[in-house]
Amino acid sequence: MRKYGCILLLFLLVLSLPVTVAASGITVVVDGKNVEFEHCPVLENGRILVPVRELFTAMGAVVSWDDVTRTALAELDNVKVSIPVGSYLPTINAIPVAIDVPAMFISNRTYIPLRFAVESLGGDVQWKTAEGTALITTAAAAAAMVEEDRDGKRYEPGRININTASLENLLAIEGLSKAVAVEIIAYRDTNGGFRTYEDIRNLPSMTDALFDLLLANIQIIYKDEGVACWYGDKFHGRMTSSGEVYDKNLHTAAHRTLPFGTMVKVTYRQTGRSVWVRINDRGPGDAGRMIDLSRAAADIIGLTPHGLGRVELEIIMEI
Repeated sequence: MRKYGCILLLFLLVLSLPVTVAASGITVVVDGKNVEFEHCPVLENGRILVPVRELFTAMGAVVSWDDVTRTALAELDNVKVSIPVGSYLPTINAIPVAIDVPAMFISNRTYIPLRFAVESLGGDVQWKTAEGTALITTAAAAAAMVEEDRDGKRYEPGRININTASLENLLAIEGLSKAVAVEIIAYRDTNGGFRTYEDIRNLPSMTDALFDLLLANIQIIYKDEGVACWYGDKFHGRMTSSGEVYDKNLHTAAHRTLPFGTMVKVTYRQTGRSVWVRINDRGPGDAGRMIDLSRAAADIIGLTPHGLGRVELEIIMEI
């Protein structure tokens, strides 16, 4: 009965909204588990709002309520989110982040925009429109699971990072000789690490068989640092250099040289917060900047109010 009650409530809300949104019920899944809401998610100005306590708790956060300031509070690891009811400027680690629909009281419960709630804790949400389902991956789950690009290729965390592997790690690869392992380490020491798979292929002793062996057992992850900025409304809906349409709400980025589809973990030094982005565009145009983040990615790490900021990049090169 609860499910049908939710469907009826959503239907009535849709009829009353200025922008019609088709919905036959909303299912929210966090790390593969359905969230059982005591009170239904609702639609407000085209945005899905959910009860704050149920969602944040499902994501592993500790939730509290400040009755004096009418503020919902959530804390997870080193992230503290403060969401005053009625405010368009909640904060993440004391940094204001603009949202277009504020938290509000509905049926004596505090409701918050679903996407902001998820991304404020470093999570990711994907909409399955046909099923009416929001699939949420928490930051903890993302760190533990494989990263998947748009082509369905997976980066397996069990593979050895050739840029940090010890001699013992490399010799654990069956069929790899000590001479080749030493050569790999010598290249790293001289050049600061491998940045492309061609760097590996061009090693003096590399053969096709050895290269295939390494591809089955290693991955290239390297670090870089520089200045990040972000781009949003002005470019929303425009074509990117990769041929995709830019969506400011997705976790993507522009980089001058990294191949399209490359996964990059961006950490903003000022807040210590990180976000995974996928490269799908070229830029920045300013030589003093290293990477342009989407608006959503910049929001996650707290970069949006500052415009520019020093970041660290952890780059996973695609095979």
